Formats: sequence, structure tokens, C-alpha cells
Amino acid sequence: MTPDHIFQYRLAMPSCRVYPGAHVGRMVSSGHLFKQHEPLIAHPDPRRIDLRASVLDVFGQYRVRVYQQHSLIDVLLLADLSTSMGQNKALLLDCLESIAESAFSYGDRFSFIGCGSETSARYQLSHCQQRGALRAFSQQLQTARFTPQNPHWQSALPHLPSRPSLVFLLSDFHFDLSILSPIMPQLRQHDVIPLVIWQTGDYEQLPEWGLVSFQDSESRATRTLFMRPALRRTIVQRFQKRRRQLQSFFRRYGCEPMFLQDRFQAAQLQAYFLQRAA
Repeated sequence: MTPDHIFQYRLAMPSCRVYPGAHVGRMVSSGHLFKQHEPLIAHPDPRRIDLRASVLDVFGQYRVRVYQQHSLIDVLLLADLSTSMGQNKALLLDCLESIAESAFSYGDRFSFIGCGSETSARYQLSHCQQRGALRAFSQQLQTARFTPQNPHWQSALPHLPSRPSLVFLLSDFHFDLSILSPIMPQLRQHDVIPLVIWQTGDYEQLPEWGLVSFQDSESRATRTLFMRPALRRTIVQRFQKRRRQLQSFFRRYGCEPMFLQDRFQAAQLQAYFLQRAA
């Protein structure tokens, strides 16, 4: 994994974890970011006495400077493992490795939860901080058989952290969004980043004229169409409409989707977080 595959990120809210790390937290402790003055009796550290603040205190108490502690956070990748994602497996693995390596660079813990059908085996990697464990899991996922059903997102809920975390939601989202609606309110305490994987060959690179066969990734049903300019425009317009629907859906829950087309680029995620912080 090269530095080009690592991106910088941050939570939209301060972390409440007690363990020191690289992110702005809610805990007060030894740090570099001044937060407020407190009475010496509340924080008995004479090294941090602020004489000016103590002289100005109306109650004549010694005042000490307290700092905002930087803390660790949990980073999770919730991935759609339905059959329609099979053609995007390489892109999924690139996302997995880049997000995990970026978490390791901060000292954060990384977890992966794969959501297939309700009855299928769930691929899960919990609280990983070792590259060896990540490589072994990535090899296991390469041979995984994705299920021809809509992803069962509810199966991931019991495994989510109780504290605010950074959650990436990865899918092509070629399913009824009512499947996703029940879990979105339960994800509100987390910082959710929807990652939408699309292939431009499905709509932008279609020919103007000719016969084109389409196969449904879930049912495996095949349909052949006579492609013509009007039909090509209709297909492109449907994808554009779907893009607006996804944006409207996720914005209702306070998150902005990011669209990954054909390949994963860490620089695109880097720009996403920089734009959000601006």
C-alpha cells in the first residue's frame, strides 16, 4: 500500500473515546488545544496554574488551564455483498485496503462488516490494527461468493460501536431504498459516508446503435435491446435521476454520498473530507 492510497479524515463531531489518539475529542487532559480554565481543586495539577486567571478570579481560587485531549475513533466499512456487487469486487477490495490503511496511519481501529442475504454467512473483521490480519481477511474476501438477494443491513446493527464512529456505507445501491430506511435513524449517532459504486459502462459508454445484451446481476435474467440514440439518452437520464434520488435520500439523514465510478481513488476521498471541513 503506497502513500497515494492513504487519505486523511476526521469525524464531523468530537470523539468521546478516552484513549489518546489523533482526533479532536471531548475529554480534557494533557493536550495542545486549550479548552478552558478550571479550579485547581477540580484539576489538581499545579504545573498548569494560570496566574493571570487566578488573580482575576472573583472567588480568589487558583485557576488551571485544561486542554482538549485528542482521542482515537473507530472506523467501519459496511459493504453490500449482494451479487450485483460481484463485478465491483476489485473496487471493493481497493476501498477496504485504503480505508483500513488510512485508519492504521492514525492509530485507529478498523472493522469490516459484509452484508449479504439474511441467511448467508457474514464476513466480518473486528477492531483490526494489524496489517497481517487485514491481508488474510482480504484474501478470504477475494474468494467470497456474493448472494443473489438484497443486502440484509439490519444484521450489522448489533455489531456497531456504541460511541460515535466513522462509518463508510459501500454499495451500488441498485435496490429499493426502503430496505435501507430502517437502519438510517440508528446510524445517526455515527458519521456516515455513503460510497456509491457505479460502472460508466452501464450507461455512459453504451453505443448509439446496435444490439446490446443486459443481464440482471441478481436474477441472471438476460435481455437484448436494440440500442438507438433515444434509448441511450433515456438510460443516461435514468441514472442521473437515480443519482439525485440517492443524494436526496442521504441528505435527509445529514450525510452526503460520494460516487465512485469505475475505480477507487484515495484522492477523491481526501477531497471529500477537505470540502466538508471547509
